[in-house]
Amino acid sequence: MVNEDKYYEKQLGFSYWYVTHRILLKNILTAFLIVLDIVLIAFNLYLVILNLAILQKDYQLILTNFVSANPDYTILRQASLPPEIKVTGITTFQNDKGYDIIAEINNANPKWSATFDYQFQLGKNLSSLRKGFIMPGEKKKILDLAVTDGNLVSQIVFSNVKWEKQIDFAKLYQEKFKFDIRNIKYIPAQELGIGEKVPVSRVSFEIENLTAYNYKNINLIILLNSSGQLAAVNQIPTGTLLSGQTKSFDVNFFQRLPKIDSAEIIPDLNIFDTTIFLKF
Repeated sequence: MVNEDKYYEKQLGFSYWYVTHRILLKNILTAFLIVLDIVLIAFNLYLVILNLAILQKDYQLILTNFVSANPDYTILRQASLPPEIKVTGITTFQNDKGYDIIAEINNANPKWSATFDYQFQLGKNLSSLRKGFIMPGEKKKILDLAVTDGNLVSQIVFSNVKWEKQIDFAKLYQEKFKFDIRNIKYIPAQELGIGEKVPVSRVSFEIENLTAYNYKNINLIILLNSSGQLAAVNQIPTGTLLSGQTKSFDVNFFQRLPKIDSAEIIPDLNIFDTTIFLKF
């Protein structure tokens, strides 16, 4: 009981002291806060005077460096972006309806693919707008057929270029780009024996879809070579090409051609375009 009485006495003593000194404590706290505010205001005023008056030039230099882009960062950022699509050559071939234009383009970045619109500059005019794409690290051909004034072509005009970084491109390419093109046969105009004013040649071939995917359509580019040089170009759609399906095609060329040594069939397929696949 004695200990409890002493404990209560201490509590009463502290409570009495706090009540009698409460106003004093409040005044001390108020005074401390006022002094602290004065010190902070004085310090900030000192910094303003120091930076804007005494060290104005140095302060402006710091601000300029802070808001300006770091040259090293700019170089690093540019290095991480995909390079522009490069055009390595443009060739034209005359046919009975105008000129076939074929251009070689190159995407040097192995991780980025691109979709784009393109037109050929024909003097002061532009050819019709076409859509194209290019895979990571790919060198490919884009074309426009039977173009009036196609012989005036000077350059390609790209627009609406959209880059997309790809992951596991090699694996996806192996899965989705697997076709067997066989029995390629070129029949020259002399053997075909059709066409009076314009000789007609023909290329026949078969294509088999070896992938597990069903395609709505695949664009096929047909190239004819003479003495190691490109001599003519054409393109056709396959239409629906199901997994495991084989289709046969005959493609005519309405123009005078030199002696053709070989024919090449190139599937032009954007494997990242989900709209090209048929649902199972």
